[in-house]
Amino acid sequence: MRLNTGIRTRAIAAGLAVTTAAACSIGSPSAGSDSLTFVSTGSPFQDYQKQAWQDPFTAQTKLKIRNDGPVDEAKMRTMVEAKKVTWDVVDTSAAAAEQYCGKYVEKLDFSVIDQSVFPKGTVGQCGVPAYFYSLIFMFDKKKYASNQPKTIADFFDVKKFPGRRIVPPEIAVGLLEAALLADGVPRDKLYPLDLDRAFRKLEPIKKVTTFAKTYGQMQQMLVDRQVDMGLVLSARAYQALKAGAPFEPVWDKTIVNWDDLVVPKDAPNKEQAMKFIAFASKAKPSADLAALASVQPINENITPNYNEVQQRVNPFTPDRRASVVRSDSAWWGKNFDRVTARYTAWLAG
Repeated sequence: MRLNTGIRTRAIAAGLAVTTAAACSIGSPSAGSDSLTFVSTGSPFQDYQKQAWQDPFTAQTKLKIRNDGPVDEAKMRTMVEAKKVTWDVVDTSAAAAEQYCGKYVEKLDFSVIDQSVFPKGTVGQCGVPAYFYSLIFMFDKKKYASNQPKTIADFFDVKKFPGRRIVPPEIAVGLLEAALLADGVPRDKLYPLDLDRAFRKLEPIKKVTTFAKTYGQMQQMLVDRQVDMGLVLSARAYQALKAGAPFEPVWDKTIVNWDDLVVPKDAPNKEQAMKFIAFASKAKPSADLAALASVQPINENITPNYNEVQQRVNPFTPDRRASVVRSDSAWWGKNFDRVTARYTAWLAG
């Protein structure tokens, strides 16, 4: 599934068949027990992870870290099935961690990794949060200067708030959740998602909505004012605001997702991988990544050194925290394929 987390784009279906080409490009073996191979989204995000996590981990442990990527879940599955695993730690979606647990990714060693540092309901047997990111409702404050949207329901109200919308290229980052919350579903009754109700709520905005192909497209359309409101991932919201987009967040309901750190099944350096995940989960590495990459740290009590623009898209300030609605990665892990198929058919219809 994945997310760019606002930062990457993955294959749209987790169950895509593995190709011969993928099998032939498994990669170089890890260098041994004195090193790790880390896989993420590629530059620039992986550069931030190197600066915040890898360099201080290497300084502390003397373990070298080799970077590979971008992450490709089909490739990881191929490695495991071929018994030629070269990756040790992978940054992937929380839903993938649930879906692949025990088959393609290892169960984590919680005698090494402190699961108490993560928010309740975010830790799985095979993955722990790497960072959080948010789906933020934003509107053009020039377009709506005299009548500003105030709730998530306003995004779906094309009569009261006419204008072009834009939504992310991935269905699992919160669009359906936003639709249901806008339709009056209480946050504690959100899952399992009522798909029929969610798609009914989407129908009125379909003709005035750009269903983005990439996150870069979303960011540029905000900057160029080609849309009037959007559901935007926090890292892209930050980049758009930094570039001068005249948009304002609405802190009513903010869907929060996260990436997980996982260890592929039969990883060559499994023990060291667990230590690396434990290190990345500490307060300073988490805060440093958050400030560099404009994501949220793994614990709400960690305070990153955000700049002024980053603060504008931070949902965890005291006055905005009540807006946070966490995604259910376990539900998405079980339902991603069928929801993706239905969404794809709906878009084409």
